[in-house]
This record gives sequence, C-alpha cells and structure tokens, in this order.
Amino acid sequence: MHKFFSLVILLFVTLNIHSQATDFITGLNNPHELLLDGSILYIAEADASRIIKLDLSDPNPEIEVVISGIPVVYGLAISGTELYFSQLNGQNRISKIDLLDPNPTPTVILENFTSAFDLEFYDGELYIAQFSSHRIVKIDPTIQNPPIIEVINNFNTPYAFELVGDNLYIATWSEDKIFRIDLSLPTIAALQVITNLLLPVGLTNRGNELYIAEAGQSIGDDRISKIIITDTNPTRTTVVGGLYNPTSGLVIYDDVLYIAENFKISKFELPALSIDEFDLVKYSVHPNPTSNFIEISGLTSPINYSIHSISGAILGKGVVSNEKIDIQKLVTGTYFLILDDRQVIKVVKE
Repeated sequence: MHKFFSLVILLFVTLNIHSQATDFITGLNNPHELLLDGSILYIAEADASRIIKLDLSDPNPEIEVVISGIPVVYGLAISGTELYFSQLNGQNRISKIDLLDPNPTPTVILENFTSAFDLEFYDGELYIAQFSSHRIVKIDPTIQNPPIIEVINNFNTPYAFELVGDNLYIATWSEDKIFRIDLSLPTIAALQVITNLLLPVGLTNRGNELYIAEAGQSIGDDRISKIIITDTNPTRTTVVGGLYNPTSGLVIYDDVLYIAENFKISKFELPALSIDEFDLVKYSVHPNPTSNFIEISGLTSPINYSIHSISGAILGKGVVSNEKIDIQKLVTGTYFLILDDRQVIKVVKE
C-alpha cells in the first residue's frame, strides 16, 4: 500500500511539473535560437534552413518567413534594421540581412569562421561565442573584412550569451558553469557566477533574475533554472521542468517565458516582479506607460542610465539629471531602464 501511494505521489508530481509549460508553436525543426526585438520574436530554425518571425503582442500571431535557404542557422543578433546570423557545420559564416528588404539577400561578414554559437551586440561591436575554439571574439561589422579581435580565450565551450548592462553572462556547455565579464573594463577577466549546472545552453534575464536553460537532465525532464545575479553566492532554483532538449532559445516578453525545444516553442507565465526584485528603493519614473519621454524622480545628482530591450540589447545610454529621456524612436513594447548599473525599472512604451 505504501508503494502504491508513493507511486501515485510520484506520478502527480511528475505530471504537475510537466504541465508547467504549455505549447506555443509546434511542428518546428530544431528552433535553435530566439531573438526578441520589441514584441517581434525571431526564430532561427536550424534544421529548416530559415529564420521566421511573429508578433507576440498579437493574440493570434501568424508566422512569417524572414529568409529561407540558409542551412544550419544558429546565432542571432540585431542592430538597427539589420539582422545578423551565424551558420555552422560546413557553412561556417556570419552574415546579415536588411529587415526592411521584403526579399533580403544575405551579405557575408565573415567567411570560414567556425563554431559561432551565439552573437551579441555591445557598443556597436558584435561579440561571438566561438564554441570549439574556446574563446570569445568581437568584430566591427561596419568594416569590410573586419579583423577578429580576441576578447578572452581559454574559455571552455562558450555556448550562450546574455547581456545585462555592461555585463556579458556566458554559459559554458562542458563546464556546466555561468561566467560574467564586464565589457566596459579595459582588461577583461572572467568571474564565475554559478557552477554545478547540467549542460547550460540558453540564457535570458528579467531585472535581477537570470534564467538558464539546462539540457542535461533525462529525456523529457530538462529544465529552466533561475538565479538572482545580485546575490553574492547565487542559488539555483528550478522554474520549469519536464522539457525536451531545450536549445539556446530563451526569451521573456510581458512576464511570459518562451522556451525553444527540439520541435516546438513552449511558454510559461512568470509571476510579476516585486519591487524588491527590481531594486527600486530610490528612484521612480513617470509617466509610465509613456509614448514620448520619461522623467526620473528622486535624483540629487547626475547618474548614468541605459535602456535595454527585453532581450538585453542596449538601445540607448547616457547621463541624466533633471532632463527628460526621449524614447519616441522605440517601438511599442516593454523595456528596462537601468540606473547607476544597479537599479532596474520596467518601462512600457505605448
């Protein structure tokens, strides 16, 4: 009898965990990477040789093909109206397309460049996780045949990036660790954030929360974990279980976590961030929601600010005191305003 009740409890727990995430899009073929630009979700469908997109602000979004005929597309990054992507397994290049072109043709930026697993823009430069070369490099994509500048080496199997302010978080696949590097410093050094993960393959953040896709569980029981990056010694907690081979595709839009798995994208509704989690103890922003500008209350001296998309891309930065911050050029959506590299405020552009 005891074994029977134990089995019932085990089945209940398992079913409960597996019901946490719900299907959002099915029938995909290895959606390796997700990229969020405002409310537009771009999907690198690696084994379908294409990039597709949809609008998450639409209650019934329809999939549109951005470009097809690009085998083994892996990493994605966006700068203005240009979408950059990497290709692996014999393709070995980084290219870009103009998103304003209805029939875009790829422009190759780097040829014969192997294992570019993830891409991230910072201060106009494109950072590249070169997986099998165990290093992170950067290029200036505005230069023809740009030189490859090594940022840090002996960095074992860098797989996924997440940019939070000036800090680039890096998931190392074989080491089961997350590292952080401060890109604003003249000398780059890797700081270990957390260890003892299980094949970390994807990262995204919301405020002070860093979400991690781990693909090293048993089949059908992979997970999304979370740590608080402001903690001195962050502790991992499981957010979503019962996943099947998650990839590096992981984004958050309007408090919903979108997760790329082998053949689909799942979603999971997150609880709203509390005031403590946003670290709002000194400043406030108004009007919010807004359409043209924001002002910051509580300032006694000028402070640094930066505006980030939900995917972590830096959309603007500067120093502010009593003046307004113009956000008219931003598309409708949710953004993060980071003040003094420590205070995070969610701003809604209408």
